Amino acid sequence: MESIHQYEVFEVTMPKQQRSGYPGGVFSCGDHSVCIKGFAENANEGTLRFMPDRQGDWHYAVAWEGESVEGDFHCIAPKRGVHGPVRTQGHHFYYDDGARFIPMGTTCYAWVHQPPEMIEETLETLKSSPFNKVRMCVFPKSMPYNHNDPAFYPFEKKEDGVWDVTRPDQRYWQHLDFCICALAEMGLEADIILFHPYDRWGLSTMKQEDNLTYLHYAIRRLGAYHNVWWALSNEYEFSFGKTIADWDQFGEMLAAEDPYHHLVSAHDWITPYPKRPWMTHVSLQCADPGEVFSVRDEYGLPTIDDEFGYEGDLEFSWGNLSGFEFMNRAWAMVAFGCYISHGETFHRDDEVLWWAKGGKLYGQTPARLQFLAEVLRSLPGPIEPACAQAVRDPNGNASSEGQKQLIKMIWEMESDKGRRQIQKEMTRPIGQHPDFRLIYLERQVRSFISLKLPEQGQYKVEIIDIWGMTRKQAVSGVHGDITVGLPGHEGLAVLITRLSGEALC
Repeated sequence: MESIHQYEVFEVTMPKQQRSGYPGGVFSCGDHSVCIKGFAENANEGTLRFMPDRQGDWHYAVAWEGESVEGDFHCIAPKRGVHGPVRTQGHHFYYDDGARFIPMGTTCYAWVHQPPEMIEETLETLKSSPFNKVRMCVFPKSMPYNHNDPAFYPFEKKEDGVWDVTRPDQRYWQHLDFCICALAEMGLEADIILFHPYDRWGLSTMKQEDNLTYLHYAIRRLGAYHNVWWALSNEYEFSFGKTIADWDQFGEMLAAEDPYHHLVSAHDWITPYPKRPWMTHVSLQCADPGEVFSVRDEYGLPTIDDEFGYEGDLEFSWGNLSGFEFMNRAWAMVAFGCYISHGETFHRDDEVLWWAKGGKLYGQTPARLQFLAEVLRSLPGPIEPACAQAVRDPNGNASSEGQKQLIKMIWEMESDKGRRQIQKEMTRPIGQHPDFRLIYLERQVRSFISLKLPEQGQYKVEIIDIWGMTRKQAVSGVHGDITVGLPGHEGLAVLITRLSGEALC
């Protein structure tokens, strides 16, 4: 009996022989069964791809217009480092096997549409990067610094020049398979952007019927890869020919047709996509960490700010953040219990910018994102944002009753503005967990910080320099009210760890 690893792809191929449609089958392991729909691999074959999610003996039965094929295979333990698809729980991400997943993504929209030598260079760069997720488009991209045409397109064309979505160009799709598998080999998630508006080829203006045909094909062909995420859009508002009802139809199809239930999001330009049952997490474009925290709270879902600006020097407002400002925003987002994606846009005469085409990285942030990732992985659990800070009266005396009254008054305003405003004004980037508290001081320049720790127990305080990439112990074995000296410059975080005693939240 053939053996494959858990979460690998098992394929069944049948000759077409003038049959229409696609094959379908059932894969069973004990009392667990999964229905799988196939796709056209080429003009002569139909293929089913299946990802076993558990170990043991599997049986499959595949049928296609009167012909059937049955067989068995044995599923063994996954390869080292493979944890299965990413899932969500509460505000955070976990692999299928329960291991924590801390997104540290990067944006590389059109890397799969570049020449082979540039694709290889991108993969080599990713091998030594801190990233574990890549935002990438199925369709080629047309905008500044994106003027080259790809070698292949997702579909063949009809005689009148219109895309024929019933005839996928297998050269392109086999290439996309290669790229997704190459990311999986390195432990990276492929955050696949299914639709976007940056187009000069007519792919963004296809009829809804054609969009759905394409989406069916993408689900059946790519869904069996364990490292796939579905991103419906990049800046959905710019796709002027698509309505919210159209986007919802895409999301509902993914929820109904994807047997593996991969993650699904919809990225925005200005307004977060309305919360929907098919959304597994929020993908945002927002420069304000407090606003991102507010959306996280409102939606009750894991929230990734996939685009809060790029480290670079372009003429566009979104593409010229200093390295420090990029990291300042990244740490604030993380302390608010959110997640972030990297992007880099340094001008080059050859127009090879990482944000679009990949290649090499030139910025100062990747090393510092690696440091941030190491800090996050060292923590015993995920970060939750701290509660609103206490309101104080003019004489400096804490007033819990005044706090309650003020919160109630603003919270009950007729619009969402009051709720969002109180969240932004009365919270700071402070993350908490029973075993630790992370206070990020942003651009404050302080010589000391006063901390109120539990009276019982022992606690350690470390000072983190987000730019200098240092983590130094200030004091240990302390409790109660203490004052800790600080270096007096921007970009400092204070990490308090419980050694014994009361929880920190």
